Amino acid sequence: MPLPNNFSPAEHLQDTIRRTYNPEVREWFSDITTDDPDISTPRASLRTACTHAELDTMDMTLSRMLLFDMLIKQRWNQGIVSSDRDLNYRVLRRTRPQVTLYFLEDLEDVEPGYDPVSGEISFRLMTQTSTTFSNSEALALANKIKTEFGTGQGFVWRKGKELCSYTDWDKGYQLQLLTRNETEARTLIGKVLDLQSHTPDWEFFNRIENGSPSEAFPTIPPRETILGKSRRLPRRRPIAEVRFQYATVKLAGLAKPVYLFDRSGRYDSALVTSYRT
Repeated sequence: MPLPNNFSPAEHLQDTIRRTYNPEVREWFSDITTDDPDISTPRASLRTACTHAELDTMDMTLSRMLLFDMLIKQRWNQGIVSSDRDLNYRVLRRTRPQVTLYFLEDLEDVEPGYDPVSGEISFRLMTQTSTTFSNSEALALANKIKTEFGTGQGFVWRKGKELCSYTDWDKGYQLQLLTRNETEARTLIGKVLDLQSHTPDWEFFNRIENGSPSEAFPTIPPRETILGKSRRLPRRRPIAEVRFQYATVKLAGLAKPVYLFDRSGRYDSALVTSYRT
């Protein structure tokens, strides 16, 4: 097939990099589940710096890739000199099943001119592997998710501008949640941990509050002239109510995730649904 008349080698290269390179960055920083990480934390700052953006120049793209390459080499060198236990633990954690809960803003609530706000919460099953996690255990987990998040109209996560985290590596948690306040964050964390019958240990909880959230994360973002046109910049930490949609588990050795529970009607292959008896 011949190249189209308007083919641009530079744009084609940039698009290919976005589709192949950014997934590698997201996987490397898989402990950061939000699409709008708080750059005041070191790893979130590194992920933002490494992630290729649509409007990047070629120089910016190469700089991001060089930084990411340096981080990988640095971690590899650290792995060589670190203890076998530390290295084995890092490998072990990445092979544990990863459960992800997906949320989406109701279409009738979406502000004109913007896409629906989404949200994801992920954790790992540290007592399981892809070979030990059975069908019956997957079904039991799916039903727990239905009970905690899928009953009625679906659990609503009220996203806000306050970043709260809960980090307990040994039990598979590194949660970063944007919420309206600390009380709602603790409630949401408790529901997530209850899926594995875990009790929160609040010494692992942290809250990061920006000194001027209205200026750092304006409700209506400013405009900038890009490619000769005035364009609205993306929103950062928009205030929205996102409703639970479905949940998956990613198992090492499987190319696609397993759909545990679905209330959206999109995944009929899910083990449990809210619309099928």
